[in-house]
Amino acid sequence: MKRFILTILALAVTKIAALGVDLGVRSGGTPYDRYLGPVRAVMSSLEKKKTDMDTVKKLMKQGRSFRYHMQDPYVPAMPDVTAREREGDCKDKSLWLCDQLGDSSARFVIGKTSHRAKISHAWVMWHNEGRWWVLDCTLKNAPIAADTLPADRYIPLYSYGKGTCYSHGLPVMNLATVASQKNSPVEAGARK
Repeated sequence: MKRFILTILALAVTKIAALGVDLGVRSGGTPYDRYLGPVRAVMSSLEKKKTDMDTVKKLMKQGRSFRYHMQDPYVPAMPDVTAREREGDCKDKSLWLCDQLGDSSARFVIGKTSHRAKISHAWVMWHNEGRWWVLDCTLKNAPIAADTLPADRYIPLYSYGKGTCYSHGLPVMNLATVASQKNSPVEAGARK
């Protein structure tokens, strides 16, 4: 029975790894909820319209040109403030970008740019023509296809979509690595 469960787990990990993008699971909340009233307000107002890639590229260049300035380490500025002042930190720029996209497939993401990052970062995940894109106008001026990123880059922890939030787990490649280690609970169960 344990082998059967491990086989199913391995198949599930393989399937998820093939997707290459951690979309998370619906969650009742996140540790950041008390700070993200502006995020919930903007995300709930997004429509079921589709933004084209050319518009996204222009918006990213515009957001990238905004001066980096952190006013509040936890609460993002409303998009009209970021636009008017032409400045903001990663969460301000990401929320501004979600608002500009107006696309209900967009997600406001809180995570890490890499495993070694000591502080969290915010960016946008956007679905277009069957593919997820990382939109980070704080650090980049062009969209990045999420399925082309290495497993140790742009690691989502929590994301907010229209009317819901998501919790993200360990990156799939790390889960597979941990499961294969001698001291892991999965490997230990397989040896019994």
